[in-house]
Amino acid sequence: MPVRLLNNGNNKIQIAQDFLDTSDGTITINGDGSHVLIGDGANAFERMSLTCGPSSTVHIGHGVRLASLQIYVCPHSKLLIGHHSAFANEGQIFVHETKPITIGHNCLISEGVNFWVSDAHSIIDLESGRRINPSRPIHVGHRVWLGRNVSVFKGAHIGDGSIIGAQSIVSGVIPANALAYGSPARVVRENVSWDINLMPEDASESGLPRERAAPVDRPSQADVTRLALAEAHYRTEAVQTVLAAVLASQSWRGLDRKKFRRLIAEAGSAIPNEAPAAVQHAVLLAEARKVPWLG
Repeated sequence: MPVRLLNNGNNKIQIAQDFLDTSDGTITINGDGSHVLIGDGANAFERMSLTCGPSSTVHIGHGVRLASLQIYVCPHSKLLIGHHSAFANEGQIFVHETKPITIGHNCLISEGVNFWVSDAHSIIDLESGRRINPSRPIHVGHRVWLGRNVSVFKGAHIGDGSIIGAQSIVSGVIPANALAYGSPARVVRENVSWDINLMPEDASESGLPRERAAPVDRPSQADVTRLALAEAHYRTEAVQTVLAAVLASQSWRGLDRKKFRRLIAEAGSAIPNEAPAAVQHAVLLAEARKVPWLG
C-alpha cells in the first residue's frame, strides 16, 4: 500500500517516489513552513507514522529503514537521520519541544528503542513557580548500535561507534567507541567497535596458538582503506536487506517463509560474486539463515 501523505499547509516536501510507492504508513504535515526530506532507497512498513507541526524540519537520509517507527516533531523543531541507518520493528521518536534530535549515518537501532527530547510534562518549583525540567537536545553519532528497548532521553550524547546494551537508559554523555549499559547507562569498556557478523572468538582466550599468516605482498594503505570501506558498506547493506525482507514478509499469521526466501533470492541474484561485493553476498545468505522462524 502506498504511503498516505497528508499535507495540510504550504510546505516543502522532497520524498523519493520509490518511498511513496513501495512503503506503507502515514505522513501528516500540519500548518505551514515545514521541510520534509526522505532520500532514495529509504523504506517503511505498516503502521509507520510521521507527524510534523508547522515550521519543523525532518531530514531522513538515503537507504534508511524506518520499519514501523512512530515519529512526532513539534512546531519549530528538527529531526535529522543520516544515510543507511536502520530501525527494527516498532520504536518511537518524540521531539516534543524545540530541542533537536540528530542520528548519524549507518546506525543500527533495535526494536522498541525510544527517543524523548523532553519529559512531556512540566515539573514546577513551588517557591518560584518556574519550570525546572527543560528539554535538551539528543545526539547519536555515526555507526552507533542501540540494543533492544533502549530509552534515549533528553541530553543524551552518544559518540561515534559506541554500543548501548539492551534495556538501558541513556541521558548523559557516552564517549566514542565505548560499550555502555544499565539504568542509567554507564561505560563498562572503552576502545571497542562492533561488526554485524559473528566473528571467531579470540584464539588467545581459547588457549590455542594464533595462526601465522604466510608472507604476502602487502597492498598499499590506500588500497586497504578503500577495500575496508567497501566491505563495511556491503555488510551493512546485507543486514539491512535481510531485515527489510523479514518485515516485508510478516502477516497476521506470522512470517511468510516462501515470500522471505523469494525476497532473499531476488536480492542475492542482483549481487555479483566478485570481491568485494562477494562479502555482501556471503553475509546476506549467512544472516538469512539466522532468521529463527526458518528452523
